Amino acid sequence: MASAGTVPVVARPYPNRPYAVGLRAVRRCSDDWSPPWHVFPLKAFRGSNYTYLKIRAHWDDEDLLKELSRSYDKLRTVWRKWFSLRSVRSITMVYADHTFVYPRRLGPAGVNPSKNMRLRYFLHHPQQMKGRHEFMQVLTARTDLGIEFVEGWQLMRISVAILIPVIASLILGVLYSVFAGQVSDAFTIAGYMTSAYSVCLVLLGLLNFVEF
Repeated sequence: MASAGTVPVVARPYPNRPYAVGLRAVRRCSDDWSPPWHVFPLKAFRGSNYTYLKIRAHWDDEDLLKELSRSYDKLRTVWRKWFSLRSVRSITMVYADHTFVYPRRLGPAGVNPSKNMRLRYFLHHPQQMKGRHEFMQVLTARTDLGIEFVEGWQLMRISVAILIPVIASLILGVLYSVFAGQVSDAFTIAGYMTSAYSVCLVLLGLLNFVEF
């Protein structure tokens, strides 16, 4: 219990923001950012594919988070960016060893949902980390470590992929019945379109499990 006249110290649940999203290469971040390097090559994996991020010493966390998003889009290609039902769920530290075909993760393989949500928030709002160097220090702490983009199903994308064609089929059936005057034929066509799209949606879901 704090004595009278003293200010109670509030314990922080996490030592830094990268630790809060599951990146634990460094537990404590220094306020003084003066790296000995000018360019740091960070190896980033998505499955067996990888690329190198050339991290500049003058960057802050905002610059780094933006580059992480660009690197992820580069690794998953334009097709997956717009049509995949999966997206980045978390980022985990891995050993950046060329002998591993697939990256070997450092520490626990799973990350809890709250950490996943924090990471996605920072990736979507990099300006929140402007002027900070916490992610910079964590991701450049060791040259033998890289990162892996871990993907997961995205409820919003799945919902859009299901609802839009169903609604479009319903609208088509109503319009056809109004202008052609044939209600049964209209909804037969709409039902066929919905069935055909269901097959395409299943195929698209299966393709999401294939590395290409």
